[in-house]
Amino acid sequence: MKYDVIVIGAGPGGYPAAIRLAQLGKRVLVVEKQAVGGVCLNWGCIPTKALCHAAEIRASTGFFQRIGLGLESSTLEFGKLQQWKESVVTKLVKGVEFLFKSNGVELLKGTAKITGPGRIRVEGEATQEVEADAMIVATGSAPTPLPAIEPDDRNILYAERALFFKSVPQSMLVIGAGATGLEMATIYNAFGTRITLVEILDQPSPGLDKELATNLEKLLAKQGIDLHLRSKVIGLDHGYTNMRVKIESNQGETTSKEVEKVLLAVGRRPLTDDLWADSIGIDTDSKGFIKVNERLETSVPGIYAIGDVTGPPLLAHRATRQGIVAAEVIAGDKAAAYDPAAMPSCIFTIPPAASVGLSEEQATAKGLDIEIGRFPYSALGRAAALGERDGFVKIIAEKGSGRLLGMHVLGVGADLVIGEGIMGLEMVASIEDIGSSVHPHPTLLEAVMEAAENVRKRAIHIKN
Repeated sequence: MKYDVIVIGAGPGGYPAAIRLAQLGKRVLVVEKQAVGGVCLNWGCIPTKALCHAAEIRASTGFFQRIGLGLESSTLEFGKLQQWKESVVTKLVKGVEFLFKSNGVELLKGTAKITGPGRIRVEGEATQEVEADAMIVATGSAPTPLPAIEPDDRNILYAERALFFKSVPQSMLVIGAGATGLEMATIYNAFGTRITLVEILDQPSPGLDKELATNLEKLLAKQGIDLHLRSKVIGLDHGYTNMRVKIESNQGETTSKEVEKVLLAVGRRPLTDDLWADSIGIDTDSKGFIKVNERLETSVPGIYAIGDVTGPPLLAHRATRQGIVAAEVIAGDKAAAYDPAAMPSCIFTIPPAASVGLSEEQATAKGLDIEIGRFPYSALGRAAALGERDGFVKIIAEKGSGRLLGMHVLGVGADLVIGEGIMGLEMVASIEDIGSSVHPHPTLLEAVMEAAENVRKRAIHIKN
């Protein structure tokens, strides 16, 4: 059977690519070996954020009581919560399947292998050979194994498996303080699990603006999370009721902990195992990620790649944008290219953190002359009314011109507030553009305006 385009993988990159191709008049086949929506929708972003929302509400019960709402019960019906989370996922998966049908996109369940130019073999209920003029590889990524600590899918698990626990563990070790590890740690901490979090580098979420990371570290400690930075797990003993783990700092100090569960969250690798025949020869980097240009073309004509399989940053929204660009390139748009001025990232801790553009450290490393503005949530009326006064907005600007270089937010609503920084970078805005724009009151967005004004010491609601 012959198609215009085959998309291998129906995750947050593959399914938007397929829908956009169909909108552009192409006959499209999507091959997916698991569930439509991929890791993000089924085992990652969406179920994590559903549990995170519940965790945020539970973490706020003290505030509710303080303001007289009288919520006395602290009962957690975890089974009911899991049912709700699954209902959210199911509804969204069915939504994607509906979009496929309404746009004429065909879906084939099975495992694909590229066998030659424009040809794939799909192993499913039956083996099928399919041809297309072009194909998009959108197979995503999988958790990176950790040497000497083997998952058993019962007590030692990759972090995504924590989304399916039948009950809340009494104690848990999370190895890796990137976005996934931080989110699982803060969610289960709010549910009552004693959390130990180990990170080999010197800050949570390595790569995050250092000032933001330092403040996040303080909030984790305030919540009771036992965070070990510059540390690694050097031993794990199963010979107890719980597992006994040994943690060593880079100074040689050791700590022992007993934990019920261990979560591995140390990174991800590209899913390209046995994806193409040796004769195809798609170029990859030293870590196995597929090399692409700004038009998402691989080294093999007619084969494109998008999303996690093309390397960091491994973000769902990056994959979506790449998928749409690849679709437009295939459809003949000569101007289509993937070259975003801004690539935001959000960490859904409690409270969340979000960043876009350059951090203070990155700007300095580039030799840029910068100015910095900050505004704390403690001086923000809307944050006070929400009972959420932890956090701040930080703006990095080019000295003299005032051109926005980066924005970083820690605090309630950070995932929404960062939108102003995204648009500011895409539109080459200055701090004057941001600071002189009228922001609605009382909102969290006022912190962005005040941080922009603070760059030049003109903020109203703090001492500059």
